Amino acid sequence: MTGLRDRAAATPAGELTDALRRFAALPRVLVAVDFDGTLAPLVDDPMTARALPGALELLDQLATLPDTLVAVVSGRDLATLRQLTGAVDPVLLVGSHGVETSYREPAPSRDEAESARFAILEAELTALVRAHPQARLERKPHSLVLHVRGIPPEEAAATLAEGRALARGRPNLRVTPGKDVLELATRHVGKGSALLDLADARGVDQVLYVGDDVTDEQAFEALGHAHLTVRVGPGETVAQHRVRDERHVVTLLRGLLTLRSGRGPSA
Repeated sequence: MTGLRDRAAATPAGELTDALRRFAALPRVLVAVDFDGTLAPLVDDPMTARALPGALELLDQLATLPDTLVAVVSGRDLATLRQLTGAVDPVLLVGSHGVETSYREPAPSRDEAESARFAILEAELTALVRAHPQARLERKPHSLVLHVRGIPPEEAAATLAEGRALARGRPNLRVTPGKDVLELATRHVGKGSALLDLADARGVDQVLYVGDDVTDEQAFEALGHAHLTVRVGPGETVAQHRVRDERHVVTLLRGLLTLRSGRGPSA
């Protein structure tokens, strides 16, 4: 990635507010946010993750404003993402890193070749988890995810290394590391590609995307400087701005709602 910045400090409040004010004044916008580590604090058991109080309500309110599209974008499969957010129209959902969405026809099922690759991978990862019983294996329609959060560091590192080793020499497999996770996908789109496609299809002037992990960095890079990007938490980033944690994401959304609600009628 180009343009990386390893800046732990949050963007000065005035600078981010100015960026949000310019964004809020645009005729038609897309507000998109990741779920885990952005709306919801990271937890050891992924199914216990919950958005911070008020976060989802703010998204609902933004989505009711004229010419304001809102999307939750996640690596979670679409069914799980819908369950955890409770989102209904007009809030849009992008699951499985863009493979599944709530606004397009369902993604085609695995064909024979993909099913064969998936079955082999599932068998190998199941054996890996049996050898490392503290690890967990998450199954999605087109990928499998190793979870090692909460495991002693040496055991976690060994588990992830073995997972990466399984993927070597398999050109049809997309490997994506994350915070204490490793995803191995037999089909891939990417959050950035999904957002750009959605923005183009709906004719928006600019995208605001907020996220915290490796796949979000890939989305920030794909969106580039034509859009507004915000990293949550520390670490190297290509995003234009940074907020400290999930609580500050809620503050950001609340401020954007105020700015966008107060703008004049659409042109």
